[in-house]
Amino acid sequence: MKSVWKPALFFVFCLGITLLINTPAGHLVARLKIPENITISPLQGSLFKGRTDTLGVNQLTIHDLEYQFKLSCLITASLCYQIDFDRGSALIRFVPITGSIEVSQLNIELSMSDLTGLPNKLLIQPSGSLILRSDNLKFMQAKLIDIDAVVVWKNAGIAGEDINLGDYQLNIIKDSGQYRINLVDKEAVLDVEGQGELKSDGRYSFEINILAKAGLDARIKNALEFVASKKGLRQYHVRRSGVSEKRLLSYLSFENI
Repeated sequence: MKSVWKPALFFVFCLGITLLINTPAGHLVARLKIPENITISPLQGSLFKGRTDTLGVNQLTIHDLEYQFKLSCLITASLCYQIDFDRGSALIRFVPITGSIEVSQLNIELSMSDLTGLPNKLLIQPSGSLILRSDNLKFMQAKLIDIDAVVVWKNAGIAGEDINLGDYQLNIIKDSGQYRINLVDKEAVLDVEGQGELKSDGRYSFEINILAKAGLDARIKNALEFVASKKGLRQYHVRRSGVSEKRLLSYLSFENI
């Protein structure tokens, strides 16, 4: 009798998985409670493979998103999707045992004009594009629990001005229960070195040293003097500290993992 039940149960299990994978993704998403800040155009395809025309998060919109289930991840008791869209790609892994979501092979490029929520709060509007790369982004219970990422400000400039300051790189890591950043230039117009940190109590601080090359464009010089203190011949300094908004802190975990 047992020899009959074992293959029967295995058949039922495989049938259930097959039906689930081939269920239209739109039917399942319609039953989920999607946060108000997220909008998704109708999904086409199944849980195994499909696409959507637009995915909006706050004021940022992603177009032509395609996803595909990665069977190889089942070996590690996790569920993975390869995501490709008009501005980048990523591998997203869900680990049911811990409930964590891990993002790797992340490569996204966005125009500064796409980030409408950020520039509108700045006195000087930046131009250029931002490139985000990471092989280690981890989330749990809607909080960021670990990060090791690189952000490159490519063709940095000021909106409305024909200025190209070159490229600048920001490294972001979580270390010893706090978030640290390191800023360097990539052989750009301005020699830049900077460090910053955000602690669990919300206190943040950052410091940037800037060395301008001889013959600097007057428009760039004026912008520098607007945001930085002059410390010497072609030398500028930026130092800021304060307490972060509670809303930002609610998305971050400072515990060591």
